[in-house]
Order: sequence, then C-alpha cells, then structure tokens
Amino acid sequence: MSKRAIHLYPWDGGTESDQDPPEHVYCGTDGVMTDDQLTNYWQYVTCKRCLTIREKELAARAADDRDKKVKLFDEAQAITITLGHRNISTAIKALIRERDELRHERDNLREDRDGLLETGAHLL
Repeated sequence: MSKRAIHLYPWDGGTESDQDPPEHVYCGTDGVMTDDQLTNYWQYVTCKRCLTIREKELAARAADDRDKKVKLFDEAQAITITLGHRNISTAIKALIRERDELRHERDNLREDRDGLLETGAHLL
C-alpha cells in the first residue's frame, strides 16, 4: 500500500467567532483525510498539486518583487539625472560627501557656540 500524500492545511485554529476549520485543503483535493495527511508546514507537504501551486505563487511573487525593484530603480535614476549626476552611485557618493561636510560645519558651529557661552558665562 502506498503512503498517502500530505497536504497543506493552512488553519491556525480560527477565531472565537469562527472556529470551524476550512472545508478544503490548499490544493482543493476532496475526500476524507486523517490528521496525519494534513500539515500547516510546507516542509512536510508531499502533495504534488500543493507544491505546484506554491511554486507558481512564489514565482508570481518574485516577478512582482522584480517589477517593484525596476520601478524604484527607474525612479532613482530619474532623480539622479535631475540632480545632474550620470548614475546613482555618483549621486550617492556626492550626497555622502555633502552630508560629511554639513556634519563638520555643524560641529564647528557648536564649538563656536560653546566658546561664546563660556566667555559670556559670567554675564549670566
């Protein structure tokens, strides 16, 4: 006798108002199944239909992620060009350099302020 396939059964116990488990397994296979044929964890799933559906969902999600990354890169490239830089890496380097200059200027202003406060402290 061959071993029965283990299906994904994504049920977390329900809520207080709806504690009934779903009527179908992930792949839609009908029939009476025992508890040892159902699992919440992908690593234990052996049903080919469940695994095929998951592969398609993961591929679709990866394609969506790729599309989002392309859109973000195109947006960053457009901003970079409007700032007058040839590519994103040169824009980032210029922004880092500008940030460091501003930090140095801020630190100098703080030192000047502290010096003024020390010299005028007797007036307070």
